[in-house]
Amino acid sequence: MDTQVAVVAEDVQVAAKPRRRTYTAEYKRRLLKEADACTTAGAVGALLRREGLYSSHLVVWRRARARGELAALMPKKRGRKPVKGRPRRATQGRP
Repeated sequence: MDTQVAVVAEDVQVAAKPRRRTYTAEYKRRLLKEADACTTAGAVGALLRREGLYSSHLVVWRRARARGELAALMPKKRGRKPVKGRPRRATQGRP
């Protein structure tokens, strides 16, 4: 009984630096509307599995909606805040 085992090397591509998922405000509103419309047992779980989300996403988004924070559902502006009273520097032509 001489058997040979063939080893197949898979081409696995992993991102060098994983990126955090971001969701648009429209996507969050649509998902909250769908989740609120679920009436049968297990429907919300099926929705979350289909979209690849966790229940904690819905909790955070519902709390933000309840507080009326529409800005919480919009992407946050990142970076340094502008200094008041100081003119902006021109970066054109700088090395």
